[in-house]
Amino acid sequence: MKFEFRSTSSAAVLMGLALPAWAQQPPQNVQSPASDRGNLAEIVVTGSFIRGTPEDAALPVEVYTREDIERAGSPTALEFAKNLTISGPTTGESYYFGGPTLIGSVNYNLRGLGSDKTLILLNGRRMDINTANIPSLALERTEILKDGAAVIYGADAIGGVVNFITRDRFVGLDMNAQYKYVDGSNGDYSAAVLAGFGEGRVNLMVSAEYEHRSRLHALERDFTHNALDPTKPGYNPAPWSTLTNLAGWLPFGPLPAVPTATMDGEFGTPVAGIVPDFTRESCAAVGGRYDNDFTCAYNYIPYYNLVEDNDIYRGYAQLSAEISERMDLHVDASYARVVTPDVFASPAQPMVRGPAMATGSTFQLYVPSTNPHAQEFAARNGIVGASGFSPVTYRLLGHGGNFAFGDGEGFGVPDRIENEIWRLSAGISGTLGDWAAIARDVGYDFAVTYNHSDAYNTHPDTIGYRVQQALNGFGGPNCQAADLDPSRFGTQNPAAAGQNGCMWWNPFSTSFAGQPVRGLANPNYVPGAENSVELTRWLFDPRATTVINENTTVDLVFDGSLGVQLPGGEVGWALGGQYRDVKSREDIPDPLFNGSLACEWPEEFTSANGPGSPNLPAMPLSTNDPNFRGCTPDSPGPFVLFAPNPPDSLARHQYSVFAELQIPVLSNLDFQAAARHEEFEGGLGATVYKLAGKWNVWGPLSFRGSYGTNYQAPPLGVVPGAITVAARTYTAAAGNWLAAQFITDSDLEPETATARNFGAIWESEGFAESHRFQFILDYFDIRTEDQITQVADPNQIASLVFNGPGNTITTCDPSAQPLLNRITFNGPCTVGMSGIGTFSSVSTRFGNGPGQTTNGFDLQTLYDMPLAAGDLTLGINATKITELKTGSTSLDGVVISTGDDRLGMLNFATFAQAAPEWRANFSANYSLDRHNMRLGVNYVSAVKDERPGVQYGETGEDWITADFTYRFALNDELALTGTVTNMFDRDPPPAQEEFGYDPWTANPLGRTVEIGVRKTF
Repeated sequence: MKFEFRSTSSAAVLMGLALPAWAQQPPQNVQSPASDRGNLAEIVVTGSFIRGTPEDAALPVEVYTREDIERAGSPTALEFAKNLTISGPTTGESYYFGGPTLIGSVNYNLRGLGSDKTLILLNGRRMDINTANIPSLALERTEILKDGAAVIYGADAIGGVVNFITRDRFVGLDMNAQYKYVDGSNGDYSAAVLAGFGEGRVNLMVSAEYEHRSRLHALERDFTHNALDPTKPGYNPAPWSTLTNLAGWLPFGPLPAVPTATMDGEFGTPVAGIVPDFTRESCAAVGGRYDNDFTCAYNYIPYYNLVEDNDIYRGYAQLSAEISERMDLHVDASYARVVTPDVFASPAQPMVRGPAMATGSTFQLYVPSTNPHAQEFAARNGIVGASGFSPVTYRLLGHGGNFAFGDGEGFGVPDRIENEIWRLSAGISGTLGDWAAIARDVGYDFAVTYNHSDAYNTHPDTIGYRVQQALNGFGGPNCQAADLDPSRFGTQNPAAAGQNGCMWWNPFSTSFAGQPVRGLANPNYVPGAENSVELTRWLFDPRATTVINENTTVDLVFDGSLGVQLPGGEVGWALGGQYRDVKSREDIPDPLFNGSLACEWPEEFTSANGPGSPNLPAMPLSTNDPNFRGCTPDSPGPFVLFAPNPPDSLARHQYSVFAELQIPVLSNLDFQAAARHEEFEGGLGATVYKLAGKWNVWGPLSFRGSYGTNYQAPPLGVVPGAITVAARTYTAAAGNWLAAQFITDSDLEPETATARNFGAIWESEGFAESHRFQFILDYFDIRTEDQITQVADPNQIASLVFNGPGNTITTCDPSAQPLLNRITFNGPCTVGMSGIGTFSSVSTRFGNGPGQTTNGFDLQTLYDMPLAAGDLTLGINATKITELKTGSTSLDGVVISTGDDRLGMLNFATFAQAAPEWRANFSANYSLDRHNMRLGVNYVSAVKDERPGVQYGETGEDWITADFTYRFALNDELALTGTVTNMFDRDPPPAQEEFGYDPWTANPLGRTVEIGVRKTF
């Protein structure tokens, strides 16, 4: 096979110098024949545009070959990324709380700085951050540059570069299939086929792949059960919510003639105290936790899955052609479709706002006494004289589950995820030729690369005004009753309630038979009082969104020799430019979700504003405006949790130029120097530079080092002044999920960074001439400034406001505590009140925040020797973080944090999350004739939970697993592989998160057994 890497940033490096920990034998150096086009070598190094750059250049690169991957049992892309010792928390798990829209999308997070700071390349060309379309069977190797590389590749390479390189001029047919047994599920499986045609000047390679992951229910693993029993000391409280459908109800007298924007002004005067819809015994019977007379908390984990059904389809095509002796053509196209039909969540979202005119999350619904289920509730509890009832807090469904959406597969409300990613890249490369006279041997590389992704997802939420309509007896898609009283929100027509397609909603405990997942019976259930599937579905909106991202990159690079001869050789150069056109838009056709309905009620419902005033439609107004009807200036929309999302359409152009020199000062001393300037549309720009060098001190010993600056532009989706609403869990609210608003600054600046790397390399024989020993130790230091992120975490803000004993408020004076203005309270602020049930939302800034500093050491070593009739290779890869800190943070003149020492912490509230001090992999591989056996041990040090108080899994545990793979080649064309992963069936380390572990670092599968077969023709 002839290796001809025409891409200016693909690489062939000395693979042994960066051998992965689970490599099986010393990979051979990739050799390339001398160029047929002048005296330029065809190989270039990742991190350099100069062809002919030494393969063992100054930059720290790890290389993972196709053979390495096979001997490790061909791990999935997610397993591969998670096992990298240089990687931080990694997305892509089929798991709701890791971000449902990220399922199946493996985002690399080098150095734990965030996946947006790792640049992904395919054959040296930019690709989408979602790596689902990487053709695994078509890969020859993966190279990871562990150093900032913005000066070479442009923005986004602060943490490093992952460069996937496909096979070149493959001819034949290659097929493989794998099945993984996972206890408690139907297992995971995959199949792939690769075909290559053409041994002459033209070669075509195509591949098709399919991967499937099967659902694994949360309760299939014992460690999730640590959250189920609230009476058990040290139980995990993370997956508990106090916003449930077992509520406490306040009885009201007659409705006011004209409603006003207060609880009493809209519902009347209470005629009694709060009446619970449960007892301690009935709450416990359905698996609940009795907190008070209006809260039977529920555990939502039984409705979730540790792994969801997930299918990934991939296709890849590559054309390589020699157009002439001095011109080559390379075209590749890749496609992936990621489908997760159901990502199950809670039976309904928590209500943090509602259709009532009074703001907040309390007393947002009203059940008139004409509701037959309210009549039963009043009779059961001996309540007389009540015209209606309002719950203190409420969730449409919780205890009892949701039977309307899961099609028998679950009892929560599922999201649907469909992502399509495709990419087309075409380029020509070669040398200019005789027509260029003196520049005849100057190389050129021109390419155009287009990336496109369509990310479709639903994330259903309850429509608040429809709930109120159903409580009044006017629920359902076929209800057409006339509104006889426009002075009050909602349909007012007592004779039509519950008639002619109009349905009543039963919000009380009589409506459900029990907890369906755990089989717990509800003693309050009344047969026939259930809510219909049709009515339940009508109360939800799917909130469907399609995000379309496009980016076009045009690269033009020239390279050659300056004609300046130094003792170490000729000075090489590269000069070029890049143009990028980046676009993003959202497709949200639903008027309930796209901002067409800015308020809680549609326009056809009106409300009077006092005697003699006209009926007023709901519109966004300040709460002190005389026409305020409950719709606040943030345009809260009709959903009980999420805000409307007016679709964005964004675009940006970027231009950059760069220059690079390769300076071989001596035969044993070499330097690389580069500079780049990039301009972004909107007046943003950055100039960065880098200097790297390598010194072969003596025989087997070399030193290398680099220093450079890097940058990152504001994300395209960050719109100055935009307000994004999401759900967050708050310590001050007993861990409940409430709303959080992120308001983007209008004066964003590019994020900048400096990166240093210094290393020592030893490569020699071992204890005998036939032995081989390699040892590499690198020190890295990365410092970012003006990081584009949330300036202060909403949970931190809430904890600073509710800073008294038991998370209570110590002041209601904004001059003494300015952060009070960022809290949306359910009622008046009162000194001494708890954070539980008293606020619904927290706002924060999204902009230039504090920078990060991270440094540490990478260790790579291997020892290879013959043993008996075979060959034994021992390898270690390890990363030791010595510092990981963020700078101080202030908001509204309040010091939020003096700086966080994130090292060794779970970092629950931060974007990059857990930061273990150590990550290490050890491998022992023995190869004998057609047999290959590999033992791997993976280690991640424990992290401590930094949140105040004592948490479940407070100090964590070291995460140590052992894997074994046996590969038998029946002949040169057929091989069988068997892998046992996590041989000792270790549970993931405990953490106070919903499932009881950190899904971005560990995995919940336990011991798995995988078999694979590979056939080539």
